[in-house]
Amino acid sequence: MTMNTSWGYNPTDPDYKATRELIHTLYEVAAKGGNLLLNVSPMGNGKIPDEQIKRLATIETWMVSNKESIVGTAPRLEPWQFYGPSTRKGNMIYLHLLMKPYETVPIRGIPVNNVKSVRVLGTGEELRYKKRISVIDILTQNPTPNGELIVSVPDHVVDSYATVIAIDFA
Repeated sequence: MTMNTSWGYNPTDPDYKATRELIHTLYEVAAKGGNLLLNVSPMGNGKIPDEQIKRLATIETWMVSNKESIVGTAPRLEPWQFYGPSTRKGNMIYLHLLMKPYETVPIRGIPVNNVKSVRVLGTGEELRYKKRISVIDILTQNPTPNGELIVSVPDHVVDSYATVIAIDFA
């Protein structure tokens, strides 16, 4: 993928993608099991244009806190379970929020009693959550019900580029 519309250096091509769009593309590709090859186009003197360096530096800063949700991961949840890209690694599921959520984020069809913790990956801040289990599972005392997890996402934890929620399962 190019950062603007040209594969090579083109001084007349100022149509650069926003850094937020590049980061979103990165985790959408990871959530589908792919790898993103992001093109840079050096100028004739071998230097990378400032517009590209600025975007790469911002992506680097975001990756320092969130690479765990991208590098070495596999796809995870189906679209009916979570409205956005998600990845997994070991006992962790990573939810990549495409935009600022309302007060809560629902995740459906997961083993809710196996959830150990829910946190913002970039900061480590723990998030509150509620479990919803079907009446049938409650009445039959199913020890491993799949249900719905409702995660509270306060405004102050929302990252301007991309918020990642990490769910740790036992």
